Amino acid sequence: MEEREGRLASHRSQGLSETTLAHVYRAEVSRSTNWRLRLDATTNWSITITAAVVSYTFGSRDTPAGILLVGFFAVATFLVIEARRYRYYDIWARRVRMIESGYLVPLARREPVTVDFYAALAVELSWPRLRIGQLQSLAFRMQRTTYPLALGIILGAWVVKVHSHPQPAVDFSEFLWRARLGPVPGLVVFAFWLLIVLAYAALIYYASVIPLPPTELRAPTRQRPVPLGTLFRAVQPTVPRGGTTEH
Repeated sequence: MEEREGRLASHRSQGLSETTLAHVYRAEVSRSTNWRLRLDATTNWSITITAAVVSYTFGSRDTPAGILLVGFFAVATFLVIEARRYRYYDIWARRVRMIESGYLVPLARREPVTVDFYAALAVELSWPRLRIGQLQSLAFRMQRTTYPLALGIILGAWVVKVHSHPQPAVDFSEFLWRARLGPVPGLVVFAFWLLIVLAYAALIYYASVIPLPPTELRAPTRQRPVPLGTLFRAVQPTVPRGGTTEH
């Protein structure tokens, strides 16, 4: 029995060394960077789709306005995919911030690293989980990307296209007649477009009130504006009382 306990004690972990923690930090930074690049890829695709669809639709008077709705759903699909990827990116980004704030910051301040940091890191590494929901992730991406602008441009371009091409509509009845998509009446298409606009506005409002996750950078807030001259004011030499400045 004593021999077995001694054998187990000899294989007991000595804790997380600085070298091991450095490798863990590098690995988590690499993971978060790779997932960040995947987020940027879908954002770039959405911008390309928006530019292509709007340019193609307004390039000819005979081009149907329904192409804009197809482009809208393509961009919305990219947004959903990017929101799902962001939920996984948040896992690795949180670990990076945990190591920076719990280990590197105390070292930079010449303070001891608390035991809570190692306990929290052990829990995070042993049980990785998604911490934000799909709707929250959609709102976060609407805050930080060009999706609101892209979706808004497509929705507005659909109205302009239906009303203006091939010539301006005389009344609302003609507008609805132009809005039809094959066997689908124009009134149904317009009502569907209106529902999309309401959902779009609700998501933008939700994105404006929801707080950002701790992994996102925030703009500094000031209690009062600083005059521009203060920022570029030259440093004045210190003049002692009753004396002159030394040269």
